[in-house]
Amino acid sequence: MGFIHLGFLAAGAAVAVPIVIHLLFRQRARRVEIGTIHFLRLVLRDQARRRRIRRWILLTLRIAGVLLLAILFARPYRKAPETLGREREVVLLIDRSASMAAGAAGASPFDKAQGRAGELIRGLPDGAAVRLAYFDAEGVDPAPAARIDPKLHPGLSRTDYTKALGWARDIVVASRRSKRQVFLLTDLQKCGVGSPLADGCPPAAEVELIDVGRPLTTNLAVEDLVAEQTDLRDGKPVTIAARVLNAGAFRARDIRVTLSLAGRAAIEQTVTLAGRSRQLVRFDVPIKEPGLYHGFVEVAGGDDLPFDDRRWLAFEARLPDRVLLCDGEPGPSVYGNETYYLETALRLSLPGDDSAAHPTPYEPTRLAWREAASSLPDLSPFRAVALCNVAEIATAESRLLARFVEAGGSLIIFTGDQVKEGAYAALEQARLLPARIQGPAQIGSYRFADWVKDHPLLSPFADPQHGDLRTLRFRQITRLLADPEARVLATTSEGLPLLVEKAAGQGRVIVFAFPADNAWGDWAIHRLYVPLVHQLFGYLTNRLPGTSPVRFDRAGQGPAQAPGVVINNGRALVRNVDAAESEIERTTAAKLREAYRLPQGTKSDSRDEDGPDALAAMGERPDELWRTVAWVLLVVLVVELFVANRTYAS
Repeated sequence: MGFIHLGFLAAGAAVAVPIVIHLLFRQRARRVEIGTIHFLRLVLRDQARRRRIRRWILLTLRIAGVLLLAILFARPYRKAPETLGREREVVLLIDRSASMAAGAAGASPFDKAQGRAGELIRGLPDGAAVRLAYFDAEGVDPAPAARIDPKLHPGLSRTDYTKALGWARDIVVASRRSKRQVFLLTDLQKCGVGSPLADGCPPAAEVELIDVGRPLTTNLAVEDLVAEQTDLRDGKPVTIAARVLNAGAFRARDIRVTLSLAGRAAIEQTVTLAGRSRQLVRFDVPIKEPGLYHGFVEVAGGDDLPFDDRRWLAFEARLPDRVLLCDGEPGPSVYGNETYYLETALRLSLPGDDSAAHPTPYEPTRLAWREAASSLPDLSPFRAVALCNVAEIATAESRLLARFVEAGGSLIIFTGDQVKEGAYAALEQARLLPARIQGPAQIGSYRFADWVKDHPLLSPFADPQHGDLRTLRFRQITRLLADPEARVLATTSEGLPLLVEKAAGQGRVIVFAFPADNAWGDWAIHRLYVPLVHQLFGYLTNRLPGTSPVRFDRAGQGPAQAPGVVINNGRALVRNVDAAESEIERTTAAKLREAYRLPQGTKSDSRDEDGPDALAAMGERPDELWRTVAWVLLVVLVVELFVANRTYAS
């Protein structure tokens, strides 16, 4: 026989109570010789003997009652073979999101969940299949063994019940055991509720939701942080915007918000936030030198969720990128130039931007190309060079462009009616050309049919809601034969290349099968022209999120994944806590069960106030003997009452 709560057996020491009572209240009669009752001596002696026996029986019953009560709370069970639990499959899911580390006096929600899970595991019968896993938005991490590791701590990601319940659903569906249970231990953070499971949870499974959290009334957080203006232009300061959140229901007055950049003095502002509101706080930083800067913005929170009081950032302060536009077909007026639309697009801000507050980061310079009379200037100030319908490039200019690209510059080639077959032979000889020019194709209808969806240049257009490239049509294109070392980024429905890219040294070269103006189609006045041009030059000048020296990631498990900024070889990796964890609104077990259509368990969902005994009751072993002990205790109490009445009545 074994005991689930072995410590309760110490209560068996209370058997001393009835013994003391019997010793203290034992009747001690004084012996007096009375002659008139001499003949009753034999009768009284027999009655005293029977009374003494009943007292010993009464003492035994009371001692047995105390011992049985201690055994009842200790929950005895039979030590049966391992086959006893082979029909039971148990899945334990512990929430390890950032909110599970809510600071307070006593244990955190994560500590409570660990303790609860340990109680459940100890209460399971031998042979039961136990799956223990920790979950958050990063995924589900199964424990190597069904044992609680006290060294584990909550992560820094948000809650995601969909991933956790989906993982548990797959286990119980695949299980062939008759009794299948899922225990979800969480703080019931509302932001973790997502889309319901596609196939739901099997009705035969039992799902228990165990609330280990507590309501929080206040939380101040830096929810978002971005460098809005980082171009060093006309002495304007760099602008950094922080969105501060008051997730509580009460007004927060005179909150200090501090910007700290490495190597610079801190800048502090004071704000007042209404309950459940956000406010944008902007900092103007006088930066004059280009470079990579990093730091953080911190709010004086002092609440139960300190992990979101600080948010990190890194940004590259840089001068505007100069772009050289070589106009291969200058017109009689500025509107007739080959580069008119391209230059105009580069000088415009993207739709939705305030051009006065956020000017375009490009400074285009136009160069009228007039065959032999033209030559390239010094290319060192430029980040990119665009050849727009330039008929021919001499050998000297080809060598200059080759050195420019190999040093990290970018070359864009827009073809046109002047770019004939065999053009740019010098660039091809320098192994700089991504595709051999085969001259204009026949007049017809050409459009984007397929493109590389994950390429930084074209990835925004993978979603038609952001703009459908298939709406761009051309009457004519240039036939391109892609180089084996190049990559075709987009093709027509006939498989003809439209965009071809090639890496050369530290730079890149991209050739377009169409011109930069409306000569072969109306794409220059299409609504996608400006976004596509900005996407192109942003990619080539490393201004896009995937190409800039600053990369953002969510903080994860372990010290190596802690929030902060890591600088390595001129690149910055920024890690922050998921902003969703700053929300303190909770859901209920009933609403969570309804949202995911979860079947009921053997017991109603429990809260932390139920204590560990309530959890142990939900994890009852099938071989427990507490019911038998309870019936025996009841019989002992009834017999004790009867014997006590007979003993003291006689």
